[in-house]
Amino acid sequence: MDRIQKALDKAREKQLESRSSDSSQVVNKDTVPEPVVNPISDISYAKTTVENVSREDLEQNRIIAGFYNNPQSAVFRMLRTQVLQKMRSEKFRSLAITSPTAGEGKSLVASNLAIAIAMELNQTVLLVDMDLRNPTVAKYFDLTVKSGLKDYLEKDIELEQVLINPGIKRLVILPGSDRAEDSAELLSSPKMANLVSDIKSHYESRVIIFDVPPILQTDDVLLSSNYFDSTLLVLEDGKNREEDIKKSLQLLEGTHLLGTVLNKSEKPPTHQSY
Repeated sequence: MDRIQKALDKAREKQLESRSSDSSQVVNKDTVPEPVVNPISDISYAKTTVENVSREDLEQNRIIAGFYNNPQSAVFRMLRTQVLQKMRSEKFRSLAITSPTAGEGKSLVASNLAIAIAMELNQTVLLVDMDLRNPTVAKYFDLTVKSGLKDYLEKDIELEQVLINPGIKRLVILPGSDRAEDSAELLSSPKMANLVSDIKSHYESRVIIFDVPPILQTDDVLLSSNYFDSTLLVLEDGKNREEDIKKSLQLLEGTHLLGTVLNKSEKPPTHQSY
């Protein structure tokens, strides 16, 4: 825990030094966008596949952000508020979620955060499983995937054939399917670039969350970093060496890192018992 905090503190100090050295950077209240106040409630998915996932399956897979009676769900709603405040202040509409190595819980965090944001009546969310080598979002939602992102990039199919609404209002998922060994080539392809441009331009109310691969285990994140406006780093408590955390932060420089999420911590958040 101490080494994680030391690495984060050093990265934060470096960011502050960089900001203070830029005299042309002025914070003005006019740069903060007004929040959207129109509720988005009546959505019909005429072309998108709707697969109603049961509450039991979601809870069994630890997808609990939408259940108020689950005490752990408040953690993700608190994370949602913090993330949206930073994104709105910078007019960011897309967020990539990664981790230093595999198994730290980035996909679980991405899935729960997507639901938490979709619970806001003025936001829609598109959750994209961009971890082509190990797609797991569909498993968390217990979805039946006929075609995923890999299939869309390799074949001549329409985007509507890939998108799934899991029965949760204002949430659409672009899932993964089979493992792609050529993930770097697929993510850097013109079709992927066109896809990202298309999904960004459709709805002003849409927040796009990309579940991307671990930053230290593949170059996929670096190749696709221009697709997203900001990043979030998930760290498993006690797993990473200090040098791994520093390396991850270095690789994420320039990606507008919003912050870090400490996952699998034995110490519960203080607000959980409120």
